[in-house]
Amino acid sequence: MGETIVFRLSMVFERNLTDLVRGLRNHKENEAKFITSCLDDIKQELKQENVSVKANAVTKLVYIQMLGYDISWAAFNIIEVMSSSKFTFKRIGYLTASQCFHEELDILMLTTNMVRKDLASTNLYDSAVALSGLSCFLTPDLARDLANDVTNLLVSTRPYIRKRGILLLFKIFLKFPEALRPSFPRLKDKLEDGEPGVQSAAVNVICELARKNPKNYLSLAPVFFKLMNSSTNNWTLIKIIKLFGALCPLEPRLGKKMIEPLTNLIHT
Repeated sequence: MGETIVFRLSMVFERNLTDLVRGLRNHKENEAKFITSCLDDIKQELKQENVSVKANAVTKLVYIQMLGYDISWAAFNIIEVMSSSKFTFKRIGYLTASQCFHEELDILMLTTNMVRKDLASTNLYDSAVALSGLSCFLTPDLARDLANDVTNLLVSTRPYIRKRGILLLFKIFLKFPEALRPSFPRLKDKLEDGEPGVQSAAVNVICELARKNPKNYLSLAPVFFKLMNSSTNNWTLIKIIKLFGALCPLEPRLGKKMIEPLTNLIHT
């Protein structure tokens, strides 16, 4: 009996995502029963201490979730994989979390310190996957607790991290508006960042914020006017022009000042 169980478990552990997909193709007429069987096997895998085995199980879970099955019962196991020191496993965990975590999931409070650690990591990939994942499962509580950590990334020496940090800040502002005031000075500084991608991200975020209350951003008109005359990024220019469309009714003098740069853009 014991040997049979060991043999069965060893076979379970050898099944990966490819095997799952192949099995689904071979059980089209009885897919639900096959997936139920796979879920039973996956639950056994998740009980193992080996992180590699758990990561393999979570990989299959995210595929099953894409087929419409609820996998929220495995939230704690997903967080375990997210906390792995090995990036290959960490990425699997964050991907799955971004697919299935939602605001009503109480266990999300357990991710705060782990995400904070990954955001501050010297490893570019750890920071990047945390920024990407957090943007998908951000809650008001996580936004409140991690707003300062994300704001600090705006002074990172790595342009990619600065850019992703800026974009994530916008979602933080939506979930926790109180974070806007203390974060805004650094966000404003990024309008003059030396990296075009970072600068473009800052323009996008501020333009989106200004759509709700343009009056609060009227003081930035000189900075945006300078950008409109110096930027070669068409998408950035489109955003800036849209912003001025909201600001001009608030300051009539802006309309006259816009004639020349707009004329130049039309003829270039």
